Amino acid sequence: MQKPKLIAAVAVLVVGVGGGAWALVAAGDDEPDAGRPAASASADPVGVLKAAAAKADEQPYKLTVGTGGADGDATVLLWDPKAKRGLETTSLKVPSGVVKIERLTTGPDVYVRVTAPDRRVPVWDGKTWWHVGAPGAPPAKQGLDNTRLASTLGAPTGARLTAEREYAGTLDLRQSGAVLGSGIGSVLGDRAAAVPFTAAVDEQGRLVRYRIELASEQSQTAQLDLTYSDFGLPVSADPPAADLVGEDPPANIPGA
Repeated sequence: MQKPKLIAAVAVLVVGVGGGAWALVAAGDDEPDAGRPAASASADPVGVLKAAAAKADEQPYKLTVGTGGADGDATVLLWDPKAKRGLETTSLKVPSGVVKIERLTTGPDVYVRVTAPDRRVPVWDGKTWWHVGAPGAPPAKQGLDNTRLASTLGAPTGARLTAEREYAGTLDLRQSGAVLGSGIGSVLGDRAAAVPFTAAVDEQGRLVRYRIELASEQSQTAQLDLTYSDFGLPVSADPPAADLVGEDPPANIPGA
């Protein structure tokens, strides 16, 4: 059965692909009352979440992004936010296997390599790193900017504590097009002003889990599931060998 158009649109947001051969697309008591989360109810949920969002820019991390579906599509990002270096790998299931999209950011330069399970698209050869960002210029990017997803949690509304270090509320994503991609408008429409979310922080106040409930249609939920881990991990992102770099990338290279 074909997935609803909404779910398909979310998949496009996750990988930032415009097209392709397969259409990729409480304070007071010393002890908490019964039923109250064990975390201090005096902590301001909005303040906690804003601080957690800001911490995402303080040290390297691993981010896993999924859509909550059973298709197995996912993105893994190893990112150093201060050096602006890292590797993002997206795996997409297609009828003939898995398409892998790798996005290498070495500072001002951005390269993309696509590996396809067959050769219907020659430039998706799994060898060529297409140069999609020139030195001194803003890196080209289509769709979701996974390196800045935590920033969408910077202005939560109606945030509340639901369990120890766990929160829920709504987000106003109308001004988040630069992070979520231009397709967010068509996916959310008027709902962008109040999008439900859940989030969890660790003992250091760092964001570790974050789910954006984009919408639901025909009993299928479209969402972005984010897991942050491996804080402080070493991130290596060196430019590819010159003989593996292709300039003037064709339009079917994500970010071209």
